[in-house]
Amino acid sequence: MKDDFDFQDYNEDDDFDTPELDDLDSPEYEFVEKNGFTEVDPEFEPLIDDPEEELDELSKEFVLKLIDQTMEFMKILVGHDLHPYQKPLARRIIESVIINDGEEITALASRQSGKSETVADVVATLMVLLPRLAKLFPDLLGKFGDGLMVGMFAPIQAQVETLYGRAVTRLTSESALAVLGDAEIDDSVTKVSGVVRQIKLKNSGSSLMMMTANPRAKIESKSFHLIIIDECQEADDFIVAKSISPMGAYYNATIIKTGTPTTSKNNFYRSIQINKRRQASGRNVKQNHFQWDWKDVAKYNDNYGKFIKKEMLRIGEDSDEFQLSYACKWLLERGMFITSTMMDDLGDTSSEVVKSWHRSPVVVGIDPARKMDSTVVTVVWVDWDRPDEFGYYDHRILNWLEMQGDDWEEQYFQIVNFLENYDVMAVAVDTNGVGDAVAERLKVLMPRAQVVAVTSSQSEQSKRWKHLQALIQRQMLSWPAHAHTRRTRTWKRFYQQMTDAEVKYKGPNFLVEAPDEAHAHDDFVDSLSLACSLTQELVMPSVEVSSSPFFK
Repeated sequence: MKDDFDFQDYNEDDDFDTPELDDLDSPEYEFVEKNGFTEVDPEFEPLIDDPEEELDELSKEFVLKLIDQTMEFMKILVGHDLHPYQKPLARRIIESVIINDGEEITALASRQSGKSETVADVVATLMVLLPRLAKLFPDLLGKFGDGLMVGMFAPIQAQVETLYGRAVTRLTSESALAVLGDAEIDDSVTKVSGVVRQIKLKNSGSSLMMMTANPRAKIESKSFHLIIIDECQEADDFIVAKSISPMGAYYNATIIKTGTPTTSKNNFYRSIQINKRRQASGRNVKQNHFQWDWKDVAKYNDNYGKFIKKEMLRIGEDSDEFQLSYACKWLLERGMFITSTMMDDLGDTSSEVVKSWHRSPVVVGIDPARKMDSTVVTVVWVDWDRPDEFGYYDHRILNWLEMQGDDWEEQYFQIVNFLENYDVMAVAVDTNGVGDAVAERLKVLMPRAQVVAVTSSQSEQSKRWKHLQALIQRQMLSWPAHAHTRRTRTWKRFYQQMTDAEVKYKGPNFLVEAPDEAHAHDDFVDSLSLACSLTQELVMPSVEVSSSPFFK
């Protein structure tokens, strides 16, 4: 690599003029800065050679090869390569457009880290390439025979002009003009007149249109193959759902949402959480959320690392501004049961799950499955010998067991076999749904342990949620967070469900529930609260002091 790419040259908040397409031959636009990216020989070669072994164009192997070669073509077109942390996002966008899976892809990135660069490079590449490949592979790409239609949106005009301007620059750079002038491509960029800013590739028909996501803007009636919403955290939720998303209905469009964290939940946050939950739910789920913070960028850009160190001194690493802009942390304390920051603080990075423990008694919480939920068993170690001054004991999660489905005849014995590895003092079972039967059966199968059937009345739930909250606030609850543990699906689901959980007040009762959103569950949270509820009667009782009428 050459000198590091200076991201300060590309301030997303700066308003700048998009180059007029009538002046493409001007020397002002005869180059693209390469600052830090690997430069590529602009000599264009055909993307798809005649393979010795023909692959079915609808096969997975063919699609993967096509993605690889599209990435190579992109380096030739835009004149530089992407950084390693940008490539997974670029590949996933290309894949989604090619296979037309209509997915919603989210990218949460540190400020000035190149998320707009990534999107602009991919858009320019696909606009040039897909219409040509549609003629060679009509079964897979025939839908792009008349061009790729791309719509770019952002909350305000200046923001969408930034992304739009970069895509235009990619298509009008020296390396791009060399590619477009090749005999096999033979295309040119033209400006489309009208109220809406738009460019079009003259021969292939691909078009790029920019509009704002402002509530006052009239942006309906267009159709796109690819929709991009930049700075999505600031976009109006109603406009995104009612006006922008339906523009992809005709073509089953891929929707890309990029941005940075903020202090309130919005459509961007909810889309990220849905993608995370889906990704944690199984092995064969495609990754649709991509995230990188300042640490990932600083590995490949020394200038960025130097700037961040100065920002740490200027505004403080723990400041809200730094956490939002560079650490990719959502600051959503209000309404959340526990924040991701607190989750990270309470996680013990030196500890893995403990698969066997007989040195001291443990408590267990079981949340039986209902409908689409999972049965979750949580084993919690308690430091019985060292309560604090208020009688609260230190709690530490040792292990989890998660079981899908509702085949209880099989799950009974899975639970018993799992708990044989621990010295179980007591087990709390939620009696809601099939919980009564589960508790009765476990009393027979585990005669040495005390099995407690816990009701789901709002008052009882309120008591155990308040007790769990008190343990968290006193930092007397922790869990394994070793690097090996964090890579497991069980840990990812535990983390996701804990950070998803929301506080609800129903009268005087303090309740915690999963949000009313797709793929949201609270099985791990309920199981943990049940286990910890077994120690709430052992804390220091409150003492009421009053004046005696006999002594004054």
